[in-house]
Amino acid sequence: MSASFPELTQAGAIEFLGKTEPQALLLDEWYVLASGEHFWLEWRLRVTLRLLRSLGIPIETGLRALEVGCGTGTLRDQLEAHTRWTVDGTDLHVEGLRRARPARGRTLCYDITERHAVFKAAYDLIILFDVLEHVEATGQFVDALLWHLRPGGYLLVNVPAIPALFSAYDVAVGHFRRYVPSSLRAEFGGEIEVLEIRYWGLSLVPLLWIRKQILGGEPDTRTIHTGFRPPGALAHAILRGLMRVELALVTSPRLGTSLLLAGRKRQ
Repeated sequence: MSASFPELTQAGAIEFLGKTEPQALLLDEWYVLASGEHFWLEWRLRVTLRLLRSLGIPIETGLRALEVGCGTGTLRDQLEAHTRWTVDGTDLHVEGLRRARPARGRTLCYDITERHAVFKAAYDLIILFDVLEHVEATGQFVDALLWHLRPGGYLLVNVPAIPALFSAYDVAVGHFRRYVPSSLRAEFGGEIEVLEIRYWGLSLVPLLWIRKQILGGEPDTRTIHTGFRPPGALAHAILRGLMRVELALVTSPRLGTSLLLAGRKRQ
């Protein structure tokens, strides 16, 4: 389904909506490092597509999707390349949005908690990947998120897992928590029928434990770079190989460094 946006004003490819001021910050280092070629983003995409297919969530249908916290649009690029969805991306980080490439969907600078009427129940699918852990008090945010989703529409959420792995890296990138399945399920109350919660990244668990020991207790200016970027082409190739092995051998691991939730809004 499509929506019109009569209150939007445009500046380049970004459409600004609402009262909230865009965050005119320097581009976070994480966004600079998080290109579609990074093994972790490829892994996340492959796990997502596998889950969609296993649950019968249509990828060959022109669903209208909203990605909240889209950053530079890397995930949107991936999803639009592998599905027929039209993905609108919204964020308040204007420097990230300026780096987003043109897509089938719109690029919006819009605070979902403002709940503009044109967006009410306007989307067939909401995508919230690696955002929820950045929200300190999630109640109002989750209510606003689901307000944008039509009854019967799908919700996809990815978050970091295993609270014991919380480290200086999490602090540096602005995480308030890491999740277990029960705490992730609890974020959405009874409004969402959870279809599946799946761990992924089993092979990365020992690596994140090592990362925690190396980075110590307090972040510094190198923490994000050290914690997210593989130390060289060989390391990146090895990590990509781990991804391929795990995906070939394990469909749904019982533990992992991330949790992926698929749900459906109750009618």
